Amino acid sequence: MKVAIRTRLTVVFGTVFCASMLLLEAGAYIGLGSSTNAVVDSELRARLLGVVDFLDNHVAKYSLPHLQAEFRSHGALEPELLSVSDVERGEVFEPPAMRGIAAGKRAAAEAVVWTTRNNKAPLRVLTARRTIRGRQYDLNLATDLTLPAGVMRGFRWMLFLSAPLALAFASAAGYWISGRALTPVSELTRAAQTIGAASLAQRVYVPSSGDEIEELAVTLNGMLTRIEDAFRHVSQFTSDASHELRTPLALIRATAEVALLQPAGNAESYRTALHRVLIEAEKNTVLLDNLLQLSRADSAARAVNLRPLNLARKLGQACERVDLLAREKRIALQAELADDSKAIDSAPDISGDPNDILRLCLILLDNAIKYTPAGGNITATVTRAGRTVSLEVRDTGIGISENDLSKIFLRFFRGDEARTNGTGAGLGLAIAKAIADAHHARIRVTSSLGRGSTFRIDFPAIRDIHREEVAACCALTDQS
Repeated sequence: MKVAIRTRLTVVFGTVFCASMLLLEAGAYIGLGSSTNAVVDSELRARLLGVVDFLDNHVAKYSLPHLQAEFRSHGALEPELLSVSDVERGEVFEPPAMRGIAAGKRAAAEAVVWTTRNNKAPLRVLTARRTIRGRQYDLNLATDLTLPAGVMRGFRWMLFLSAPLALAFASAAGYWISGRALTPVSELTRAAQTIGAASLAQRVYVPSSGDEIEELAVTLNGMLTRIEDAFRHVSQFTSDASHELRTPLALIRATAEVALLQPAGNAESYRTALHRVLIEAEKNTVLLDNLLQLSRADSAARAVNLRPLNLARKLGQACERVDLLAREKRIALQAELADDSKAIDSAPDISGDPNDILRLCLILLDNAIKYTPAGGNITATVTRAGRTVSLEVRDTGIGISENDLSKIFLRFFRGDEARTNGTGAGLGLAIAKAIADAHHARIRVTSSLGRGSTFRIDFPAIRDIHREEVAACCALTDQS
């Protein structure tokens, strides 16, 4: 069953308040009773001293009837609630109200105080045995507790009657306080409900309360900003992808329609049409592969297969694959190793996904070949300095303008020179950055128009990777 937070807070507040009040009332009730008994007991002990002193002065001088008459006339001793008995001779003085009161109670030198009833009247009784003039007397003194009992009864009824009122008051106060406390939350909820795909720029109100509500509002606005950026990114990505796919698909369709509309087509014309269709299909396949790579990088759906590997070896493999393209454009491609590197097959120096690192090298080299004119030079190097292993690709190509340097890693971005060149969809460097980010590497570029570009990627050396990750990498290496 769904219960509102306000209701739960009200129940908790009312329960705690009432429990606290009941404990306080119970303590007050017990304390009042204890205080009343303490006062009564003090008076009984004072009366006991008076009775003992009276007996000491009169028991030897008067006969029993005269002594009883003296007791009845001594109002300070409250004779109606006093009984005196000689342990050997029996009763000395016992008014009707005290008959049977001490039955079963054994007197002792130490005074004992206890409570009983006589004719439905509550009594507080003190029983003690005292030796007077060589004889032992059992003394019983009582005090009527009717008035204190009435006060206690009235106080008890007051507690019983105030409990429901206290519960109602606590519940109302808790409901009101929780409502005031949750009002900003309700406002945040209503504001969040009004935000949709068409109003992602809207933000919730941030109260200046300096508490968790303000922190929640700030957090929600930060989340909305990230969602808005991601939504804009996806929308832009979808728009760019659609634009890039529209042209080749339209060309494929037009080529097929022209071929089919030819009334007297021959094998050669059909072969030419199919060749053009194949070229565009291959371009679309590469584009879709790149889009899939970026999509996986965004969603983290594909885990990076980290393994110890040698960056120089991967660079050498990439240079071998693009060597033919470089020679066709009469570009000098040169791979250089650091002075302390033994060979291409030297020991692992970074932890990475072999396929991703190879693709990263191919992207940088292919990019350099595309935008380097015939007769140019491309130099690829791997160096190690302390805790960093660096991959660097330098070319003498057309370069990148200063305005475009901050945009080249955006998806589908192509500078004026790239658009003039007419190759690629503007996804290569975006994929390169995604691979670098996945390997905790830093990618940088320096360039100037007409003088070429230099791309540098700094990888953390394998010895600086977390121990558990190194162990996993080594395990994968052993299995392979």
